[in-house]
Amino acid sequence: MKLLFSRMMRAIRLDPTLFDEVIKDPKTQGHSYWVVAILAMATGYGMFSRAGGTAVNIGLAVTFFSWYVWAFTVYFAGTRMFQAEPSRIDRKTVLRVLAFACAPGILRILGVIPNMALIVFLVTSAWIIYAGAVGIKLIFKLEQIARALILCTATWLVVLFLQIFFMILLFSVFGVS
Repeated sequence: MKLLFSRMMRAIRLDPTLFDEVIKDPKTQGHSYWVVAILAMATGYGMFSRAGGTAVNIGLAVTFFSWYVWAFTVYFAGTRMFQAEPSRIDRKTVLRVLAFACAPGILRILGVIPNMALIVFLVTSAWIIYAGAVGIKLIFKLEQIARALILCTATWLVVLFLQIFFMILLFSVFGVS
């Protein structure tokens, strides 16, 4: 547990050596799932706790789904955008890196403070995107972070629209107001 939280703190500080470590060590896959689980709990409770337990559970599920779709779209678009050989870039590596990039999202628990949820969501989202760009820059061996930032931002926006769609759909189905 201590190693997990140490890695999460390094990800929050945008430490490129952490992302390099995660890229090279497939054994960090388990920790990456825990990071996303903690993100999902913080998002669920921080953003939706006032709407009830069903809303929290929907927030948890949609957060997991969104992380996976974001990682897949980054992998898919990145291998085409940077003409990287898909065999050289491992999908699981992208999953791990973007999971650790989500570490700043633990601050979403601060969304329980009245009138803070939107601000917390926007700040942590920008932080997560930038952290993702730090890791993606290393995966695709890019010289500048700008291209990785464009990729992460564009794919994150696509996932945001899917996330909003599924939130509205599931909130309607389960009668959450």
